[in-house]
Amino acid sequence: MTTTGQLTRANLENQAFALMSRMHVLLRRGQGRVTDIDYMRVDPAYCRHVLELAGATGDEDLRQIGARLQEIYFGEAGLFVATLKTPLLARAPSAQVTPAAASLEASMPAPAALSARAATVRSYVGHLR
Repeated sequence: MTTTGQLTRANLENQAFALMSRMHVLLRRGQGRVTDIDYMRVDPAYCRHVLELAGATGDEDLRQIGARLQEIYFGEAGLFVATLKTPLLARAPSAQVTPAAASLEASMPAPAALSARAATVRSYVGHLR
């Protein structure tokens, strides 16, 4: 991406953030809705949902803000359109098992059975203590 392209993208992101902040305040005060601006920046489905909510309110300011955000994110050169996200598995290097590695795995003894406590701790990912 060129420097001009980066500046344009940064400018669009700044505009979008300001518009989403204004939309958040209007939705919270007028409709009692609370939105997540950071999540709206990264998830196209959530962004569309919030834009639909804003369009359905009947408030002219929200409709104008929603139309501008629609253009910024989903327009021809929008932030979600221009960003080609490749799946994580496509970015990972291909894992090829060499014959030497396969024979090494086959020759290793199976691990001993885990105690019940160790199995519980391993199964609970969020364990903090």
